[in-house]
Amino acid sequence: MFTRSEYCDLLVDNINYCIDNKRLRVYEYTIMSSQLHMIVGTEQGNLSKALRDFKSYSAKQILRAIAEHPAENRKEWLLRLFQFFAHRYQDNSEHHFWQFGNQPIDLDKLGKKEQRASSALEHLLNAKLVDDPRHYRFCSAYPGQRVKLSARIL
Repeated sequence: MFTRSEYCDLLVDNINYCIDNKRLRVYEYTIMSSQLHMIVGTEQGNLSKALRDFKSYSAKQILRAIAEHPAENRKEWLLRLFQFFAHRYQDNSEHHFWQFGNQPIDLDKLGKKEQRASSALEHLLNAKLVDDPRHYRFCSAYPGQRVKLSARIL
């Protein structure tokens, strides 16, 4: 899904909005073609609510971008696919974009070695997309990345 840089840029903008307005803290992230991996927390608040708001707003924006993108040759197929999943899993939505739920891992309960292995950047290496995450534009290791990252303490 995130094969066009425009969609990734929208996702980055939405992450930054949640950092500024929903007290989301992002320590690491990786946007891959069909997945988003993040290590996040909140300053004071409800992480589930912040992620729900992020997923809701970003889905609307990305679906709109797909529908309006003049060069999107997968437009009809993608929108039909998101519509199929909405009808299958939801009663109150026209399109279903994000997977239900989150898959949180409590890093405080892991050892340092396990924490490093759970890094959002590990997904890039495991998928063999790059040899060095600093060379992947849509991840927290990229020198020119735009997400307002919080310092991660291990």
